[in-house]
Amino acid sequence: MDGVGVVDESGRLRLLGSAVAGAAFGVVLAVLVASSWLTTTTALLVGVGVPAGIAGAAIGVWTQLRAWRAAGGYERSAAVQRWVAEQRVPPGVTADEWVPALQAQADREGAGWGKIVLCVLWTAMTLSMADQHGPLLTGLLVALWVGIGAWSALWVVPRARAARALLRRGVATEPYPTESRPTES
Repeated sequence: MDGVGVVDESGRLRLLGSAVAGAAFGVVLAVLVASSWLTTTTALLVGVGVPAGIAGAAIGVWTQLRAWRAAGGYERSAAVQRWVAEQRVPPGVTADEWVPALQAQADREGAGWGKIVLCVLWTAMTLSMADQHGPLLTGLLVALWVGIGAWSALWVVPRARAARALLRRGVATEPYPTESRPTES
């Protein structure tokens, strides 16, 4: 876990969530592709879905670890999440450190809204094709789309907005340097 560091309980739960989401996506994708040639049955779910779920879980965990590395490690990522949750940046953290970190969190709002819109469209498309996929695959797809959309609506977008509000408030209230500035003559 080079670059990730020690992961606490919250981080382990996040990894578990990434594994579950990856597994669900892997199962649904594999069964959806396989159902183009075969009838969707429990045997298909087990034979194709289980290996795809395992691969999806591994990809989900790998993606989360990669995101933590890109954010400067798990500890830094967790610290930024704490700042957003507490709505304050601790004293002593320089603007060079907290501004880019909070900006990265705030920039996730667009991606969150994009996922919500796509999930609504994908759910409508899935329901319109229910007769082609059958109730089992339709239910799996709808559950996946609703889950992704709900995660974005209940976690990603509110956190991004909170980060943006903290960023605005932090920038607006940051004290000016105490050193004297040259005056214009």
